[in-house]
Amino acid sequence: MTKRNIVISIFIATVIAGSVFIPRIALATSCGGAETSVISCEGEGSTAIINIIKQVIKILTAGIGVAAVGAVIYGAFLYTTSEGSPDKIKKAREVWTNTVIGIIMFAFMVAITNFIIPGGVFD
Repeated sequence: MTKRNIVISIFIATVIAGSVFIPRIALATSCGGAETSVISCEGEGSTAIINIIKQVIKILTAGIGVAAVGAVIYGAFLYTTSEGSPDKIKKAREVWTNTVIGIIMFAFMVAITNFIIPGGVFD
């Protein structure tokens, strides 16, 4: 199999597994007249905005985690298939380095936001 076929197969398997194993979401609250279960906009004015920002950061944290795991797996795939080629090993290390830098930058962003938002991001 070529690398392209492997990537496509992994993508399709991920989509199928995700659609099977992700539970259905029950809409529980209303935010501005729209039924939602993700964003809780309790309160009015700045309180609602702060609650929405908290929810967005929580969603981004999950997304960054998934992306980081995917990048580490991709780097491992490059490293494993390098066959001793210095260029491919260098690319795999660059992927890992960029992943760590991205995680650190995101952690600083969450820390700064946690300091700015009253009560913190994670209750």
